[in-house]
Amino acid sequence: MQKNRERNGKVTEVNKAKEYLLQVSRAEHRIKRLKEEILTLQELVTSTSAISQGERVISSTSQDKMADTICTIEEKIEEWNIEVRTLVEVRAEVMAVISKVSNEVCREILYKRYCQSKKWEEIAIEMDMSYRHTTRLHGMGLQEIEKLMNVSLNVPMNIDYH
Repeated sequence: MQKNRERNGKVTEVNKAKEYLLQVSRAEHRIKRLKEEILTLQELVTSTSAISQGERVISSTSQDKMADTICTIEEKIEEWNIEVRTLVEVRAEVMAVISKVSNEVCREILYKRYCQSKKWEEIAIEMDMSYRHTTRLHGMGLQEIEKLMNVSLNVPMNIDYH
């Protein structure tokens, strides 16, 4: 059984490989969070606008607050666009690293887990193997990626811990 941490508490190389691959999932979560924030702010502006239209006089303070909210929405949309571009780059980079794994089954498990964000159970069922065997092959794939990362200078280690 593979230990996740060394005795002195340092993260093992296999965990570094896993953290590297998890960049895709983290980027997807940031995009989802930003989208939710944008939708919430848009809903706020829409509901505030509907209420304001029913009033006869709109104060400059409420107009300023609405303008500020609209600016915030625009900033969040720009941030979302940047995150989407980052996701595309990170996904391509991670897929390129996974494609270098020699064992086709390990490669497929890594792809399903890190690029498609599938659960272990789903992967095991799709690949017609036991949960334990799936995770064992996953570990083998991670070890190979770790070796590839140590050997190849072309594999960047831009781990983003957001």
